[in-house]
Amino acid sequence: MVNIRKNILLIATLAFTAATGAHEKDSNKVDCKVADIKCAKTITSAFSPQGDLWRVWSFNNKLYATISAKGDLKKNRLITIKTVDEKISSRGENRPKIGFDTNEGVYISWAKKREKRFTADIRFIYSLDGGKSFSKPITVNDDGLLAGHSFNEMQVNEKGEVSLIWLDSRHKALAKKSNKDVSRLKPGSSIYFASAKPSKGDTEFRNKELVNQTCQCCRLAFTQNKDNEYSVFWRQIYAENTREFALLTFDKSKSKVSEPKRISYDEWKINGCPHQGGALSIDSKTRYHMAWFNQGEKGKGIFYSYSDDKGNTVRMPTAVGNNAKNAAHPHMLHTGTRVDIVWVEINEGRQELWHQKSDDRGTSFGEAKLLATATTSADRPFVVNNNSNVFVSWQRPKQNHFFKAL
Repeated sequence: MVNIRKNILLIATLAFTAATGAHEKDSNKVDCKVADIKCAKTITSAFSPQGDLWRVWSFNNKLYATISAKGDLKKNRLITIKTVDEKISSRGENRPKIGFDTNEGVYISWAKKREKRFTADIRFIYSLDGGKSFSKPITVNDDGLLAGHSFNEMQVNEKGEVSLIWLDSRHKALAKKSNKDVSRLKPGSSIYFASAKPSKGDTEFRNKELVNQTCQCCRLAFTQNKDNEYSVFWRQIYAENTREFALLTFDKSKSKVSEPKRISYDEWKINGCPHQGGALSIDSKTRYHMAWFNQGEKGKGIFYSYSDDKGNTVRMPTAVGNNAKNAAHPHMLHTGTRVDIVWVEINEGRQELWHQKSDDRGTSFGEAKLLATATTSADRPFVVNNNSNVFVSWQRPKQNHFFKAL
């Protein structure tokens, strides 16, 4: 791989990543109690079907969660998940995930760091009593190899069926094991899919490769449409290290998966990892709303677009944010006819959280608004909803967790 310090585009990306995460190591040195959410580098926020806000984070090899009754942040109950004691990946693009069924099922997944660099396992636990007790961790990837398994995303349906996707490099580990020339393999990783139903005693996650030649270190986006098909949005490697976004919709009951649709054509040629994942949200009329970041020859910055035919045709992308202020790390979610996009910018060394909203299914957007500023480091921002109520979640280690209605 070309020395990334010689790649101007990558330097810009890494500079921004460093600026937004410069104090990540320091946050673990803060003299604070583990119960203090300020100690968390990243926070994953989600509402249960009962309307309670769960915020999950890791600290010193443990998983913790605060449960805020009906979303009231003044009524927090801390739980320590005692069945977990291992190295948990918890950083910008790769963090624990949480999901719920409608029967008091709580499901959490994460990537467990292994003994060699860039190696991990996808891990999973569940509770069938609303979080009072949790299972022991289960390894989701079924290859048993010391290989890369990370950047997991999870979907849980009402009946407790759990589906996971992740970036997987087992093909490289298998090649090395067979003394094959790894340099002759296709670049990048693969996306794997697995599902199980722990609420019915099924904890065997059957692995299936969906696509290969994916970027190795960008967050995946994973959701379902009204027909219960799964959709994945990710950064794919095309040609000579051109890293663009692609979309795949598939039915898990069918053995054959269709060819992915290329979505972005920004022509970002980069021999390295941007650490910039995209966002995907599908409305009730099967409009696929998408947001991403690129620094290509034809497109630089954050973009939003949508497709009404599962990616076969895509509306001309709309630029979002101020690229001159390093607008990056977008997240987006639809709620009814509403679409909310959040992202971060750098202004005089400070990180700023910005928001823009559409009320007509992404056809037009209102004025961008500044929501908050981070005085130290900051995590990626995320949009979460509770029925028709929309919120932004933005962790600022050492400062506080910014959680606000949009």
